[in-house]
Amino acid sequence: MFRRLMVILAALAVTAAGWSLPAHAAPVSGSATLDIVFQPAYYYNPEVGTKIDKIRVKLELDLILTLSISGVDITSQSVFTFRGLEYQSFVFTGTIGALVVRSQFIFAPNILEIRAVRDNLGLPAYCLALADPALTDPYGWNCGTPVDAGEHYLYLLLEGADLYLTNVLYLHPALRNWYLATYMELQPTDPLGQPLSFRKKTVDLALSLAGLTIGLRGMFANVGSVTTPSWRYGVVASVEGQTVSGIIIRGESWLGARQGVECFAECKPIEIVRGGMLPDAPFTFYEEKLFIRNLKLAGVTFGARLEFEFAEAPAGLRFVELNQIFKLAPFNLEINNTLNIVGTDLTLASDVFVTQLKVGDIAMTVVGYIWPDITGAFNLYWSRVISVFDPPGMKVVSDIQFCNEELTCTSALFYHDLSLSATVGDMSINIGIRLTSILTGFYGATIEMSWKMGAALLKSATLLTENRLEAQMFSITFTF
Repeated sequence: MFRRLMVILAALAVTAAGWSLPAHAAPVSGSATLDIVFQPAYYYNPEVGTKIDKIRVKLELDLILTLSISGVDITSQSVFTFRGLEYQSFVFTGTIGALVVRSQFIFAPNILEIRAVRDNLGLPAYCLALADPALTDPYGWNCGTPVDAGEHYLYLLLEGADLYLTNVLYLHPALRNWYLATYMELQPTDPLGQPLSFRKKTVDLALSLAGLTIGLRGMFANVGSVTTPSWRYGVVASVEGQTVSGIIIRGESWLGARQGVECFAECKPIEIVRGGMLPDAPFTFYEEKLFIRNLKLAGVTFGARLEFEFAEAPAGLRFVELNQIFKLAPFNLEINNTLNIVGTDLTLASDVFVTQLKVGDIAMTVVGYIWPDITGAFNLYWSRVISVFDPPGMKVVSDIQFCNEELTCTSALFYHDLSLSATVGDMSINIGIRLTSILTGFYGATIEMSWKMGAALLKSATLLTENRLEAQMFSITFTF
């Protein structure tokens, strides 16, 4: 462990030395972020109750360096932990006339191919299609049908809180990363202990020509071991243009690739590569997508997303998302409505609508949805009521979330989140409290503070539950 700690300190020293070089040195910019997370380990003693057994520590350094030479940007992204170098990426970006080129090389001890799927209501989820080294599946992440809570949990761990489910405490970035790191550390295959190997290469080309943007994304991934590599590859081709009236149309073809993400090491945000994942058939047309945005008729802005499936029978249109945005002028009320149509028979699965009203420094958002109950009949449910008071220098948010799951709900109220954000000079603070009723029933809290001192940004996050400290995170970022 001492050697690993010395590696991290050496990386910090190199960063500090580069930061202190004169201004006329090589055109290098970047940042270094050191994160330390402390989590008490608890055990239960029948005589004295719950006690702290020990403190677990997670330390990580993210080092990002960018060198700009003759219009070409070369970026290095490195992640260090107690194990040493955990993840290394090199990104090359350049422009040749109307052509933009971006290429990325990734070295990591492991790889996870994660496919984007949808449940029977059309809501997004992630499932694990492949991992090398192999992973156990205690949470039900492996791809299969139907999509269940395991796939939604994986989606929330990687993407955070979304419109339909949030959690002020357990979806905090510090804990999400802790859960993923712990999951990897407990695997019998020790995915984080494997040597770094060449895992991924992407090439992105974007050409603007005659009002059209033509894109081509090539992906190559090694899903095998260091000694026995196994390569997969795929291509995503896209064309996007805008009509004279402002309508934006985009089409995508997925050859040897599917919608999803690939992540490496602990699946931190810096270790996630978006833009598609690679199944095992390189010359198969898996998906086609069509997007229509900014279609305006009679004061209503329309949008559509159509997803076609070709690899699984019967081939054809599998998902349609129809979006409408309009404003009721007399009430200054904006409504965003989304219809989800799923399945081979294109069944209307759900309708999610968001209404927003803003008057001065006060804004209110109501989230509701229409989807079938246990009998199959469509019902209207109120999901969230978000009130925001945003005067200069501070912000107060009340987020009331209702429970509408008929088989599991014990009360109509799910949670009530209250948050206060304020900024004084170079210091900012954000306090979030979760209640189990409107004004009582303390469940948990987060206290976040940040302080900017020149090129350094210091952050602290304290996560509390009703009877214990859940985690404490400290972070310092140097920008140069």
